[in-house]
Amino acid sequence: MARFNFYAGATASAWLLAILVIAAELIAPFKNLLKSIFSHHWIGKAVIITLTFIVFGFLFKEKTSIGKLKDESVSWFSVIGSLVVILLFYVIEFFV
Repeated sequence: MARFNFYAGATASAWLLAILVIAAELIAPFKNLLKSIFSHHWIGKAVIITLTFIVFGFLFKEKTSIGKLKDESVSWFSVIGSLVVILLFYVIEFFV
């Protein structure tokens, strides 16, 4: 019996990080809120992502797959996908 599902936590955290990064760049009041609460917007994102990782890891501790895919594969695709989304966002936002 698993006590913690690393892959579920990583999947949820990866996508939430992409959402938070894009939201903070596009919505100035949200970025300022993170700054005011945590002293810096990246510290705020780190705290939120860490909590998400822990909560989802424990909530889905019994889960071993998402649909027909193993949760390990979904996690890797999610992490790589969210990094690509963040990179593309910055490329489009600052160079296009």
